Amino acid sequence: MYYKNALCVYPHMEGAPEKKWFPPIGLEYIATVLEGLVENLTLIDMRFEPDLDDHIKNNDVDLICLSVNWDYQLNAALDLIGRIPPHIMVVMGGRYATTNIEKFFAATRKLDIIVRGDGEEVIRDIVSGLPLKDITGISYREGGKIIHNKVRDLRPLSDTLYPNRKLRRADYRLLFKKLNLGTKVDCISTSRGCPYNCRFCNFTNYPLRRKRDWSGRSASSVIEELKTIDADFIFVVDDNFAANMRRVEAICDLIIAEGIKKTFAVALRIEIYKYPKILEKMSRAGIKILTIGIESAQDKTLEAMQKGFNTTLAEKAFAEIRKVRFYIHGYFIVGCIGESYLEMLEIGSFAKRLKLDTIDLSLLRTEKHSPLNEVIARSKGYYVGEENIVLSEEFHLNKLKEIRNHIYKNYYDFFTILRIIKSVITTRLISFRYFYKLKFICIFRSILSEGKKKGSLRSYLWKEIFRTPD
Repeated sequence: MYYKNALCVYPHMEGAPEKKWFPPIGLEYIATVLEGLVENLTLIDMRFEPDLDDHIKNNDVDLICLSVNWDYQLNAALDLIGRIPPHIMVVMGGRYATTNIEKFFAATRKLDIIVRGDGEEVIRDIVSGLPLKDITGISYREGGKIIHNKVRDLRPLSDTLYPNRKLRRADYRLLFKKLNLGTKVDCISTSRGCPYNCRFCNFTNYPLRRKRDWSGRSASSVIEELKTIDADFIFVVDDNFAANMRRVEAICDLIIAEGIKKTFAVALRIEIYKYPKILEKMSRAGIKILTIGIESAQDKTLEAMQKGFNTTLAEKAFAEIRKVRFYIHGYFIVGCIGESYLEMLEIGSFAKRLKLDTIDLSLLRTEKHSPLNEVIARSKGYYVGEENIVLSEEFHLNKLKEIRNHIYKNYYDFFTILRIIKSVITTRLISFRYFYKLKFICIFRSILSEGKKKGSLRSYLWKEIFRTPD
């Protein structure tokens, strides 16, 4: 074996978003591949184990693999690399690493290899001792220079490879703020990619000017993995779970037939409304939370984004979807190109017409190779600011945040909050024992009993619960 003692590390440092309920599933795929290829393997999530020095010193480590998917992991990754002895091979992967190769190599000389895109096959080649020049999909140092090998072809998602959860050293449970609700949480990846071509989307557009074609695992493969998961609550991390409706139905049929009792959250598109029988079957199988990207309340924006629907169709679709008991979370974007102040504010009223339970308001962002950059370049007054946020002369960052906060304040009124509570109860998302522990219920009871003004409940919920972090 070329490497004996390996660490797979999810970097984190104090002050960065924790999201301690979300397992690092991408890193776990890499760790599972490494099993059997190295003598000793340890998976470390620094959100739970912040000090790696003892692991590095006492375990004679000769390989460290880092997963960096988000911009807020940058400083944690660089700090960690700076403390790694020079004799240890350091390999980094993840979406943020892939799109910021030059930044990472310029920031530290201790980083040896960056894996671009999917890492399962690449890490196998690296630890098997294949010469670096022959490994597609990597960038690496050689003689003081950075070498970028050919892009590796993307493979369909494997039916036989999924994370070995026995490697975990942390316990992932549903959190509300920092309140542990007791429910074990896990993730599963049943597909990769998306067949649609939304212009703003930075996730299905492969970071190196390639769009990932959709590929899905077989229903039987998904069920076999589910049988290894003991968590009650599962996030399906697919970009579009319902890209293939026959597969969705087959998965639901097997979940029901096998008697698997879990609660699932999935991301999909509004086209699911065309399949009322499958929607019923999804609910019976335990799929209780639907997260759906609507993005805008303006037809002109939806057309420019290539979303494939307009506001009229969206209202029709959600009227059908709501006939089945789901908790529905909608995504919108504040700051879409060409939208006025009043048009952005219409997001709140539109979301209420759709009767969404909760909404998430993100700011429009782009990435290095996103097709959105072409639109920005030809749109007068628009430019890319810090953190790749799309800004304009009229709508600077603080203005966009002000608009976003205004929408949140007005959306979460008294009746919306009651609908949220009803949805949580009717879909049985959380047992009454844990539901009682929720902070906003405690505040709600206090307000009713003490006769405080009704606006204080809305203000509290907006500030403490629903507001999206900057």
